[in-house]
Amino acid sequence: MDKAELQRRWSELTAKNYSTQAKFWLNAFWNYPKGGQTATEEIWKWVSDFVSLDLQKRKEGNQLDEFNAHRFLEVNKETMTVVAMREMLSKMGLEKNKQLALVEYMLVKFNPDCSLKDLLTNPQGDNKAEVDAAQQKLNAVQESLRQLEEKLENQRKAVVAQKEAEENARLSLANQKAAEEQVKKAEAENQAAVDELHMQEQTYQDKISTLEAKANDASATTVSRSRAANELAQVKGEDPLPLRKAKITQEAALRKVQKERKAAEAATAVAEQKIAQAEEATKQAEHQAQLVEQAVGDAQTKVDECIEFLEEVKRKGGASLGDFWWMDREIKEAQKFLPQRKQQH
Repeated sequence: MDKAELQRRWSELTAKNYSTQAKFWLNAFWNYPKGGQTATEEIWKWVSDFVSLDLQKRKEGNQLDEFNAHRFLEVNKETMTVVAMREMLSKMGLEKNKQLALVEYMLVKFNPDCSLKDLLTNPQGDNKAEVDAAQQKLNAVQESLRQLEEKLENQRKAVVAQKEAEENARLSLANQKAAEEQVKKAEAENQAAVDELHMQEQTYQDKISTLEAKANDASATTVSRSRAANELAQVKGEDPLPLRKAKITQEAALRKVQKERKAAEAATAVAEQKIAQAEEATKQAEHQAQLVEQAVGDAQTKVDECIEFLEEVKRKGGASLGDFWWMDREIKEAQKFLPQRKQQH
C-alpha cells in the first residue's frame, strides 16, 4: 500500500465516530493476543472517556483537541504525552495534527502488536449490510430507551416536586388553621368582654327601674319611698360615660376581630383547596410516571427483536466479531434501564 492510499484510508477511518473506530479496530485485531478480544472492556471504557471529554460532538465526535487529549491521558494514568504520541505516529507514516483520534491512541497503546498496516488491511467482514441493519435496529432501540429514560427521569422529578408542593400546602394549611384558631380565640375573648359590659349596663338599668318603682310605690311607707328616691338620685348621679366608652371600644374591637376571623376562614378555605389541587396534581404526576414505566417495560419487545436479529446475523458468520461484541455490549447497557426481570441476554 503506497503512502497516499494509506493516508486516504487513515483519513477515512479517523473521520468516523469513536464507537465506529473501536468496532473497526476490534474487527481487524479480534484474534490478536493483545488489542483484540482481550481488550474489549478497556476499549469500551476509552470510547466512553472520549465521548465524555468531547464536549461539542459527544458520541458523534471523532477526535479530541489537544487539551482534552491531555485530560484523557491523565484520566487513564498514561505517562506518554500527546507530543510523544504524535512523534510515534509520525514514524508510522501518519501526518501530524493537534487532534487525537481513538485509533491513534490505540495504535500507540498496542504498538508493536497491532500495526497500522494490519489495521487498514485486515478484513472487516463480508456481512456489512446485515451488520449495518442490526446496528440500525439497535440504534433505534437505544434512542427509544434514551428518550424513555429522559421522560421517566423528568416524571420522577415532577413527582418529587409535586409531593414537595403538596407537603408545603399541608404545612401552609396547618399554619393557617393555627392562625384561624388564634383569631377565633381572640374573638371569643372580645365577645365575652362585650357581653360582660352589656350585663353591667343591664344591671345598671335594672337597678334604676327597681328604685324608681320603689320610690313611686304608693303602698310603701314614706320612709321607704324616701330612701329609694335618695338611692335613685345617687345611682343616676353616677357617671355612666366610662361604661359606655368601654362598651363602644370593646364592640369596635369585637367587630375588628370578627372581620379578621372571616378573612382567616376564607384563607383556610383557599389553603384546603390548594391541598386538594396538590393531591390531584400528585396523582396525575404519578400516573404519568407509571405510563412511562409501562412504556419502558414494553420496550423489552423491541430489545428482544434486536437480540433475535443479531443472533441470526451471527449464525450466518462473516468475521465481524468486533461489531458483534460491541452490539452485545450495547444491548447489555440498554437492558440496565429495563426492569430487572427482563435482563436475560
